[in-house]
Amino acid sequence: MQDINQWAEVHNGDCLPIVAWQALGLLSNLEARKSKILVIGLCRTASTTPRTYYTLKEVYVASTAEVKRIFKGRSNNPGRVLREHEEIRLKDGALGAMLILTLEMTADDSRPLMTALGQLSTMTMHPLGVFNVHRTSLQQIGQLPEVMWKTCLSNVLRGGLFSFTFRTS
Repeated sequence: MQDINQWAEVHNGDCLPIVAWQALGLLSNLEARKSKILVIGLCRTASTTPRTYYTLKEVYVASTAEVKRIFKGRSNNPGRVLREHEEIRLKDGALGAMLILTLEMTADDSRPLMTALGQLSTMTMHPLGVFNVHRTSLQQIGQLPEVMWKTCLSNVLRGGLFSFTFRTS
């Protein structure tokens, strides 16, 4: 859990908000942050650097209803976390909150991501603020096709830039 939390701390400030805006389609529908949750499956690498602790296994945009069903009756319900952070972020002057769930999987784990989400204990929740500065800067590039933002995410996790082709500078 320490590794995935360190990884998130590094990426919460850069690529994860950008990917979440793109994946959830917030440029065209800001309210989608309440009905969609980004789920990211990760595979641990041999890296000793938090930025490259994990590679991308799979990404899925789940409905909040789907996630609520998986966590029904559990104390760590993502729907509740999203609602609580929405209230906090609005008080802080943000446009709201969005939620990313990350889970560590092995490379040979063939379960669908949402099945693994309900069964693995190495899952973390990352509520992020939805800020106008992101909307303004992302409007300049617009909504990217899914294959592009997934490629950019994969490249960042491998130690590169948020780019369609892998590069470090």
